[in-house]
Amino acid sequence: MKKAVVFTLAVLPFFGLAAQSKGAMSLNGVTGLYVVPTAHVGREDSALGFNAGYHVNFPGGGVRNNHLFQFNLSMFRWIEIAGTYDGQPRANDDDVLLGVKFKLDSILPVKTNFALGANIHYNDIAFSGRHWTFQFYGVVSYSAEFFSWPAETTLAAGKSFFEGQSPDSGIDFGMGFDLILLPKHLKNFVHWIIDFSNFNYSASGWGLDTGRGILNTGIRIDLGQIPALSGFNFVIDAYLADAFDDSGHGMGRTFGLGLTFGVKL
Repeated sequence: MKKAVVFTLAVLPFFGLAAQSKGAMSLNGVTGLYVVPTAHVGREDSALGFNAGYHVNFPGGGVRNNHLFQFNLSMFRWIEIAGTYDGQPRANDDDVLLGVKFKLDSILPVKTNFALGANIHYNDIAFSGRHWTFQFYGVVSYSAEFFSWPAETTLAAGKSFFEGQSPDSGIDFGMGFDLILLPKHLKNFVHWIIDFSNFNYSASGWGLDTGRGILNTGIRIDLGQIPALSGFNFVIDAYLADAFDDSGHGMGRTFGLGLTFGVKL
């Protein structure tokens, strides 16, 4: 894991993006990478837009999969409301995740993409020990190129509060990037996504250890680049969650697939 941290810190300052797939969903339904949100909302080319998404994680080792059903609604190009139902394989362990994000650079005279957001998690909803978690964060995403390949760097920081627990001094921190691969040959279709954070998509996420940093990486295919689909968000993800850890009993390296589809309203 130390190698992952060093690698991420070393390469991230060189990345930024001008043509990233802005409308793709993170695992909790908020527009973003895999766990780390970006400073974008689902539709920035329309006053009103709707995205629906689905992700499935395959922990392996005989452990059953979990299924995430998602939506987000973007309004006025700077407000986003998101939600996810996280169907987990253990009995009584399902979660409901809600999020709101405000893209401040859309209404303030600043050039860098900047947003403030909050997530609310209702964890283990069918269990007697069900509980709430609240997370507040700020996120900045900025653009550049790496060897003429467009990319976007994102940094996020915030704080989580857990029902029934006294606040601790821990700070939520995440970073990541979205790099377009071989744009001269593959146009803007294929993206390499990587993020690293000390928080998960949920305070009770399935299959990943939330007590330390996790690194997620994969390929994102932006089918919205096809001329006939240019008016839609249409993104497919194939990724490894907690990619640097061995799988075992559902904790550690997990393969996942995701789909985001969205329209202007």
